[in-house]
Amino acid sequence: MDKSQAAVSPKEKTLLAEVTGAAQWKTSDPRVAKANRDLADFYSSQGRYPEAEKLYEKRLVLEEDTLGRANPQLIPAVNDLARVNFAQMKFARAEELYERSLRILEREYGDDDPKLIPAIEAVARALESDTKYTEAEKYLRRAMAIRERVAGSENADLAADLNQLARINVLRQNPAAAATLYQRVIAIQEKTLSPSSPELLPALDALANLALEQKKDADAEALLRRTLSIREGSFGPTHPEVAAALDRLGSFYAGQKKYAESAHEYERSLFIWMKVLGSGSAELIDKYQKLSEVYAALGRPVDAEPLAQQVVAARESETVASLNTLASIYAARDNLSEADALYRQSLAILDKHGILNAKRPVSSAGANLDLLAQTAVDYVEVLKKMRRRAEAARLEARIRQLTGKNYPVKKHAG
Repeated sequence: MDKSQAAVSPKEKTLLAEVTGAAQWKTSDPRVAKANRDLADFYSSQGRYPEAEKLYEKRLVLEEDTLGRANPQLIPAVNDLARVNFAQMKFARAEELYERSLRILEREYGDDDPKLIPAIEAVARALESDTKYTEAEKYLRRAMAIRERVAGSENADLAADLNQLARINVLRQNPAAAATLYQRVIAIQEKTLSPSSPELLPALDALANLALEQKKDADAEALLRRTLSIREGSFGPTHPEVAAALDRLGSFYAGQKKYAESAHEYERSLFIWMKVLGSGSAELIDKYQKLSEVYAALGRPVDAEPLAQQVVAARESETVASLNTLASIYAARDNLSEADALYRQSLAILDKHGILNAKRPVSSAGANLDLLAQTAVDYVEVLKKMRRRAEAARLEARIRQLTGKNYPVKKHAG
């Protein structure tokens, strides 16, 4: 048994056997199309879209031969094929197929029957994804007109279409039209849900973004505060969603040079993030950076300094990790002079106090001794390869003296 056979799951084997077995029947037998569809569904669920596409295509041809090309019973087969093309970003082909479904429905029900709405929206999605925004808007407006005629101007499905239309106008760089549409979405959702429902958040956030981009500061602040309030009420005061909303407010106030307000929001945010992520998380670095900048702008250097120091230390560690990785690659390829230069650069960053070469005791406060020691140990191996044994021995002895530990030499990946 080869590897490809070994990788076939029991379910796939069963479905493949059904497709093979269907070959004994006439192609007009519905079991043939079903066998191809079932295997295509399986491949689609596994993200194996090219394989699914071939089978869906075959199933469509089989059903066309039996039913004719304009039969409404073809629509599931056409839509399945459209869906896997969409998943592969073959948007033009998906659009063509969704259009075909729509034309079949139009012949069956007329041009403005509500049964057409899903097909119209599917065409609009394909057009939007293919950046054909003008055409996409035309189809969406058609779907909306049918909805309003049937269900009135205040229903959740209409709000979803308005939201998509607003997004298209954002992409078309038409912020005024987008803002008007988002306001309609919010008005509908306030009536059909409640003014404090978290389902309003996507539209409110989008409207806040538009206000920020257009420098409508009063509108932006009101929207940012409203979204914060909804998140606090919906998720609780220490939820990450609340922290993210506080970050947005903090950034807004910093941009307005309202540093006291900015500091207040960033402090609340940092408290939540530390609770959620842990005080040692690398994800806090940007939070420290922003709050330290605000403290500095407020003339609070005592508060700003420890945060800024943590930022510098973390970013130095990231730089050293990158330098050491590249040095390790060079060492593995016997590019020893390049590895030597990079390890020395890392040690210079880590050893600002001259701990490694000090003739007398030097404070190691603030130094990342573990990273310094590991870098030095890896550098020792390069020195040995370069036959600089005296330097290697001195550095090795100094690391043992400083840490009292033996660090494993990292294997250089070649």
